[in-house]
Amino acid sequence: MRPVLLVAVLALLLVACTEEERAGVLLPVEEREPAPEVSGETLEGEELALSDLEGPVLVNFWGSWCGPCVDEAPDLRRLHEHYADQGVAFLGVNVRDSEQGAQRFVEEQDKRFPSLFDPPGEIAAAFGGIGPQAMPSTLLLDDEQRVAIRMFGAVSYGQVQQHLEPLVAEARGEVDDAAEAAR
Repeated sequence: MRPVLLVAVLALLLVACTEEERAGVLLPVEEREPAPEVSGETLEGEELALSDLEGPVLVNFWGSWCGPCVDEAPDLRRLHEHYADQGVAFLGVNVRDSEQGAQRFVEEQDKRFPSLFDPPGEIAAAFGGIGPQAMPSTLLLDDEQRVAIRMFGAVSYGQVQQHLEPLVAEARGEVDDAAEAAR
């Protein structure tokens, strides 16, 4: 019964989000908050800390029980294929799931980047007010691991790309402020 209640609450939160909150707004550098120091075991059984990742980081919170997570999986796979060689790191956080369900999702959706296994939701909770407010949720961190944008609900390739390009340029030192580059 608890998973059903969790899904219902997350669905209500997603509906309550404004379109702007779902689409995300790239924050100016001075308004970005640092991501927490989180770590855990990946679905592959390896220890991984967010601080191990370099460059801009896409953090995607997902669950095998989440329909919109299935919808966004092909776009996230394409983004990973396109940006992994440009210095962008990708990290999934599997929330409130069974290991078997999470493994099946990774195989069926051909998820190619590591995901921390977070059945109690502790990693997601560590993000506090800058963390996920619905499932799925995607955070883009700048190269200093500050939250540059929060997106709630299923994301598309184009939606993420429009925000990731300025962060990649910022990391390369091509612009002083990604928010300026996005304007």
